[in-house]
Amino acid sequence: MSAATPAQVRQWSDEVAADPASLSFLPLADAYRRQGRHDAALKLCIRGLEKHPDHVEAHYLLGLLYREGGDALKAFDEWDIALALDPEHHGSRREIGLVAHARGDHAAAVRHLEKALENDAFDQEVRGALEDAWAKSKGAGRGAQSALPPRTAPAPAAAIARTPDAAPPAAPVPSAVQPIPAAAPGGAPGESHFDAVLGEFDALAAERGIVGAVLLDDQGFVLAGQMMVSGVDRGAEIAAVLSGASSEAGRALGHLGLGAWKGILVETPDAVVRLAPAGEGMIAVAGRREVPTGWTLRVAARARDAALRFLGAGGGA
Repeated sequence: MSAATPAQVRQWSDEVAADPASLSFLPLADAYRRQGRHDAALKLCIRGLEKHPDHVEAHYLLGLLYREGGDALKAFDEWDIALALDPEHHGSRREIGLVAHARGDHAAAVRHLEKALENDAFDQEVRGALEDAWAKSKGAGRGAQSALPPRTAPAPAAAIARTPDAAPPAAPVPSAVQPIPAAAPGGAPGESHFDAVLGEFDALAAERGIVGAVLLDDQGFVLAGQMMVSGVDRGAEIAAVLSGASSEAGRALGHLGLGAWKGILVETPDAVVRLAPAGEGMIAVAGRREVPTGWTLRVAARARDAALRFLGAGGGA
């Protein structure tokens, strides 16, 4: 992608200012990144993912920003999420393949880099890493390899791909977990809508890297889910504090004439907490700091979907 013109940057900025849910956040964040405005690009990308938690290119761009900020683990996680959403995403597969090669995981490197080279046969860095991974994997029982694919005309590369320069991740990343399907009208035999939402929130709270997920009513009481802190469910106490924060945000935005609140992201030294309205109540999802923010936002979006299905089926009435 060529560098954005000043006129384009102004246009995207105006569109995002007029509509926080505008998809113009992505080219604007990329333009900021290319201008060296790393912090502005990072904040804009995270805010965009709050509105669009399944946006593949936003997860990919956030991975690039994390890598450039020196956080290789979060970068890898964002690319892993992007691939879970779109297994054919070239940029994320390329970056993960190069990371796998750098850490000596040759089988994984070959698997990812072969597909990356199919999409861009002129990518010399991928070609070189793949040749090296092939050679080194022979000793691991892979056997002789055929010649590299011919240099045919390159397919379009990802818009914002770039060579990774950070160390590989040192810890497992969240696995892609599909959202729990909505219960059929009337629920499963013997199961109420309330039972269904309890099950969904318990499952969300048990996701890897998630501290907890709760559904609150309009009085701030926990309807479903839990927040485990040091082995104790502190959901009710945390909910009491967070519901006050959402009320204050709502009053402040109303006073300023900015409309109703759509979401709040609270960062602490140990966790990232996402709050979002759900009917008259709200959901709160907390993820540990080592988990990518994009992953916490995705889990929160699933929690809100579950809450709205529950409320739409007459729950909480």
